[in-house]
Amino acid sequence: MGLPGNQRWTWTLWVFFCGTWVAPISADPLYMVTMPAILEAGAQTKLCAFLMEPNETLTMTVTLTSQEQNTIIHEKTSREEFLECIQFQVPSVDNEEVTKFEVEVRGNTFYSKEVRKVQIKAYQPLTFIQTDKPIYLPGQTVHFRVVSMDTKFKLSNQMYNIIELEDANNNRIGQWLNQTSSSKILQLSYNLNSEAREGIYRFSVTNEGNKIQHSFKVQKYVLPKFSVTVDTNDEVSVEQEEFETKICSKYTYGQPVPGNVTVAICRPLELYGFGISHSLPMDPEEHQLTPPCERMTKQMDKTGCTMFEFKMSSFTKIDQKILHDRLDVSAIMEEEGTGISHSQMKRITISYVIGKLAFVDPPKIYDKGSNLEGKVKAVHYNDTPIPDMPLYLFEGNVWSPNLLKNLTTDTNGFATFSLSTETFSGDVSLTISSSPTLEYNVYRSAHIQTGAHRIQQSQPPSDETKTASSLKIKKSDTTLPCDKEAKISIDYTFVQEPQGSVDIMYLVMTEGEVSFQLTVSPDMAPLIQVVVYAVLPSKNVIAHSAEFSTEKCFSNKVSVEFSPSPAVPGELTKLQLTSQPNSLCGVSAVDQSVLITEPGKTLTEDKIFSLLPVRKISHIPYQIEDPVECLHVRPRRYVLPYPSEEDDAHSVFRKVGLKTATNLVMRIPTCLRFKGKEYHQGIHGGYVVSYSRMNVGAPPGIAFASAPNRHPDPVETVRTFFPETWIWNLVETGPSGTKDVSLSVPDTITTWETETFCLSPQGFGLAPRQKLTVFQPFFLELTLPYSIIRGENFELKATVFNYLTKCIMVKVTAAPSSDYTLTPLSGDQYTSCLCANERKTLSWSMNPTALGVVNVTVTAEAIPSHASCDNEIVSIPDRGRIDTVTRPLIVKAEGVEVVKTHNWLLCPKGEALTEETEIQLPQNVIDGSGRAAVSVLGKLL
Repeated sequence: MGLPGNQRWTWTLWVFFCGTWVAPISADPLYMVTMPAILEAGAQTKLCAFLMEPNETLTMTVTLTSQEQNTIIHEKTSREEFLECIQFQVPSVDNEEVTKFEVEVRGNTFYSKEVRKVQIKAYQPLTFIQTDKPIYLPGQTVHFRVVSMDTKFKLSNQMYNIIELEDANNNRIGQWLNQTSSSKILQLSYNLNSEAREGIYRFSVTNEGNKIQHSFKVQKYVLPKFSVTVDTNDEVSVEQEEFETKICSKYTYGQPVPGNVTVAICRPLELYGFGISHSLPMDPEEHQLTPPCERMTKQMDKTGCTMFEFKMSSFTKIDQKILHDRLDVSAIMEEEGTGISHSQMKRITISYVIGKLAFVDPPKIYDKGSNLEGKVKAVHYNDTPIPDMPLYLFEGNVWSPNLLKNLTTDTNGFATFSLSTETFSGDVSLTISSSPTLEYNVYRSAHIQTGAHRIQQSQPPSDETKTASSLKIKKSDTTLPCDKEAKISIDYTFVQEPQGSVDIMYLVMTEGEVSFQLTVSPDMAPLIQVVVYAVLPSKNVIAHSAEFSTEKCFSNKVSVEFSPSPAVPGELTKLQLTSQPNSLCGVSAVDQSVLITEPGKTLTEDKIFSLLPVRKISHIPYQIEDPVECLHVRPRRYVLPYPSEEDDAHSVFRKVGLKTATNLVMRIPTCLRFKGKEYHQGIHGGYVVSYSRMNVGAPPGIAFASAPNRHPDPVETVRTFFPETWIWNLVETGPSGTKDVSLSVPDTITTWETETFCLSPQGFGLAPRQKLTVFQPFFLELTLPYSIIRGENFELKATVFNYLTKCIMVKVTAAPSSDYTLTPLSGDQYTSCLCANERKTLSWSMNPTALGVVNVTVTAEAIPSHASCDNEIVSIPDRGRIDTVTRPLIVKAEGVEVVKTHNWLLCPKGEALTEETEIQLPQNVIDGSGRAAVSVLGKLL
């Protein structure tokens, strides 16, 4: 957000750490003011300023100037050095405006003024749309919320001019006009037509010209009962002999799935010819090419997992140039007894790196004439050491290498070296290679990565030479946790600087390193950019920046808990919601099967932070680039070569979006004036002549019970309530910040997954997703399709599960119905033994006779018996002895569907119109299959 999201964390850091300097020897005072290049209109932000070596009383004035007004945002008079950060209010603008900030330092004998461009930018509210689930059946109700926040994640009161819903054909099927959030969360719903077309549907919210969209899917589906996971490496090396792939499958209630899994791994063909000579697509059949594939089938073990091993040579037999550098893994799991299958895919990248070479803790600088000592390390692709490996140490580049040493690694993969620096001049580039000749790697060929390191020569800094002094922030790959202290360390090297004191602000110093503790707050999430700089006695400015990822956390700490957990079908459970006081929370819970069907569509921290207009500062817009003054070059004067970004302090500040106004030299010039001509830097670092200066620029009806009274466990459980969305409600936590809500658990044996967010005057919060597993040790499940055809036989399957510790005698009965006939297919198995952790699937041939939605009811009962099962006397469960399940099933008419369409063009012209037509059905129409639908599309002419 130009800066909002980033501005928060950048400038929070600056409160603690504003700079480090080695006091310079200077006749004139030195100063610097830093400010974000992009300022959020109407928001609070910070600037940081320092003054060094004042030789009199000086007044520093910082002014924001525009065509309308000049605003002094900071003024300080001092005779002493100071370093401070102050907060100021950014003026409001309607859209965006380029303005300037002026820094003026004035005394009796000293005067300096610097002017920099900045941009003030207004940001629109952050708006998102949330649906209760990502996929719907025709005829279901779509529940949705519209939420708007400002750039600080605080609730924003908005008027939504229009909210639209479009179907898969981009027809507007729903509309809400001038809806207001009234400083709350707007919650609406839409009932899908039972004949709704399958495809992607889209909500659109328009607010002050901005349009926010959110899509969901309409599809005729059956929820899966289990998930499949593929666990394998993200990358494999061509040198590997083999690699492993682990497949696991679990029911949504957490138990392992028995059955067979088939894994296929293929390396797809490049369909654009053999190498670079073929520009047209290649026909694999014409060249009789097939991608290399391997396929295996295994049975799952008792834990619901199994391991596969594949040889890498199976995928490297043919020419690499006609193959993609990846492996596509597909796993298909088939459940035992039902034949129901579910699949999962994963992609593996193929790497040609078979080993890596690197310098270990190399020196940064050297003194000419001294011995330079160092160490290198060689490892395989899997980071195991390579012993007794010949290595070659070079100086220079690939096009002009100079072999310095032959080395051999020890048993741990290390090799040491010592070099005389008598012949070295200036900075030295070292390269360690496994080849006696330094050359580029051949494309798509196995190779060992070379290691490179650059060492600077120690020499006194001057106007014509670059300083070897440096600062470097130690980066960390770990994510910084919120609300905890993080240690930020900076390595420093000061080389041949004049004597001077070291002044460190809020830091603890150790040898060659400074560090400080920083408490990571939600305002800093999701990224901290740290800038460290130093002003040296030579008047050189050195700087470095680094990024640290933080946990994606929010100021409103939200949590939900279920009690009891796990639960049994129909039980009363308590949901406890905790947040900041007076929060308004959107609470939802869906069947985990829905998230397996349509994964990756949940509300996450990443999605909330992605709403920010800018999440990372990496450049300054061209509109606010400042003009570059040309440096006058005297004859026979040495001009520094083009520096890298890390060498130039100005570039370090630029890449984190900061403007600096200072009388210090912070950048190597990009424009030179020599003998009346101006030379501007080219794209490759050289200078090009120029004669003029160049400016670079829960569904309705769900009731919350009043008290969590526990009922006695029934002997029989009758399960009929199987929603896909269980909870969808707005809850206020009140002054205490907590709210207990009593709920009746649905009848589905599954895991329910919550999605809860809250908004308060202090900000937004997203609760970690909580799971409530609903389970009973003895139950049955029906395997039903989305729909069947009347008159056609369908195999109805019921699976009985026994997760008790003892054997039971089970009797399974399908209830008769006038809507269908049932014929048993499982012989005498409808009354049989079922021991611990066993399951049994029973079948009937079902012939429906009625149209529409029919209810199918099957009962499993644990009955007393004198028979023994596995030499064990059968037992009867203390609770849940009878489990009855009733599920709806759609029966469609036989025959061929015929559609007749009648169209009218109506022009009301302000009056009501009536149009009538006679609908005639075909003579041979199937009884009960006739139906009519009306759709109206309006357009303003």
